[in-house]
Amino acid sequence: MTTPHSLGRASTVRLLLDTAFCLTLIRTRAAAMQTLFHAYTPGEIALSSMTVAALQARAERSQDPARNRRALEQFLLPLVVVNFDAADARILGRIAGWWPTSGDPAITHAQLLAAQAIQLGAELVTSRPDLYAPVPELRINTTFAEDVPAGAPASTQETAGGPALSRTSGTIIAVGSHDMTLDLLGDSLHAAHPELTLVSAHVGSLHGLLALQRGEAHLAGSHLLDSASGDYNVTHVRNLLTAHGIRVMLIGFVRRIQGLIVAAGNPKGLADFTDLVRPDVRFVNRQPGSGTRVLLDYELARRGLDSNAIHGYSQAESSHMTVAMAVASGAADCGLGIQAAAQAQGLDFVALTSERYDLVIPVQ
Repeated sequence: MTTPHSLGRASTVRLLLDTAFCLTLIRTRAAAMQTLFHAYTPGEIALSSMTVAALQARAERSQDPARNRRALEQFLLPLVVVNFDAADARILGRIAGWWPTSGDPAITHAQLLAAQAIQLGAELVTSRPDLYAPVPELRINTTFAEDVPAGAPASTQETAGGPALSRTSGTIIAVGSHDMTLDLLGDSLHAAHPELTLVSAHVGSLHGLLALQRGEAHLAGSHLLDSASGDYNVTHVRNLLTAHGIRVMLIGFVRRIQGLIVAAGNPKGLADFTDLVRPDVRFVNRQPGSGTRVLLDYELARRGLDSNAIHGYSQAESSHMTVAMAVASGAADCGLGIQAAAQAQGLDFVALTSERYDLVIPVQ
């Protein structure tokens, strides 16, 4: 297949076509394509490298791969492709909390595309607006989808672009727990191999393992504590992956300290998990299914503390960095997270416990 031409970030992109919309255009040869290029020049219309990967994977799985590869090649000719980069990743970390916690790969894919559209300052063209949260910066365009003929195949979870795994796309998809070392790994990988891009979606450790179970990611970051054994990840990997016939490597990635992220100077004098139930303390939590949430619930149970007594227990963020940002903004007095996130926001940190963060990678 002809390699689609990549777009420099200095170029002006006005429209980013999402995966569901592209798939519908290819299937129906709708008039929307002509309308697009009547109103915009080709250099103003882009699609994500993740969308290209999803479309390539569907072509290979089709009944007539050769024919569909040619159709995709023709479709891509006038378009430019943008890669997911570090700037997009920062926006993703900031906006992910607008979506309800979900293990749905179509939602994860939508979050990634939304981050790219915001970074580009472009409208996101879609036939599935239901996939996107009402993020203030995100501009959704469904006008062109109205040109798709009635009776066109509806976009399913698969067509909406759950991360399709392609060995040739150059995009490596990591789904699961967030650690900033993973971002550094992605930067180092891309510097050494410019054709490769590591894209991470922060959905929590549990949903990362479930994504591997469904074949929707290349690797997952995990720090799931087993309350019975006190060990990390092994039991959960055995139950969720090995038991389903999925062989994986469990690679120890980082050993890190979890603790309370607090304002500079620790004005509330917080020192332990027991301080979280104080009536004057506002807490910000992590989402259900995240390793940090599992750790918190484990430590509360050990101490006989009621989570209902914690002011803010139900207020959840999707990453360590967004927890730190909530504390830095004054929206919360503290949150459970890692020291690096506190340092990045100029906050103080009360170390409480150490944990193991592993990379879980399927093997053939």
